[in-house]
Amino acid sequence: MISAVVRGTEQKLTIISKKVDTINQHIDKALENVPTKLKVSVNVNDADWQKNQELFAKERQWMTAQMQTHIREVNSMFADEREKVRERYKEYDGCYLGHYSQWFFWFFFTIGIFVVAGGIGMMIAQNYGK
Repeated sequence: MISAVVRGTEQKLTIISKKVDTINQHIDKALENVPTKLKVSVNVNDADWQKNQELFAKERQWMTAQMQTHIREVNSMFADEREKVRERYKEYDGCYLGHYSQWFFWFFFTIGIFVVAGGIGMMIAQNYGK
C-alpha cells in the first residue's frame, strides 16, 4: 500500500516538473522577444515646452522659498535655545556674576596682585638698602 502511494506521488511530481518546464520554456521565449532598450521620441510644441519651463521655474522658486523659511525657523529655534541656556546658566550657577561684573572683579583682582607684589618688592628693597 505504501509503495503504491509513493509511486503515485512520484508520478504527480514528474507531471508537475514537466508543467514547470513548459512554463519556463514559454517565459524564455517571451524574454527573447523583449527588446533590451526602448526607443522613445516625443514631439513637444514650443508653447507646451515654454509652459513646462515656467511651471518648473515656479516650482523651484516655491521650493527655495520653503527651504529658506525652514532654515529661518531652525535658526530662530537655535537662537531661542541659546538664550534659554544662557538664562539657565545665569540662574543656576553660583559663580556666574555677569559679563561686566566679571571684568570688574578681574580688573581689581589684578590691580590688587600688583599692589601686593609691589609692597613685597618695596620691603625687600628697604631691607637690602640698609
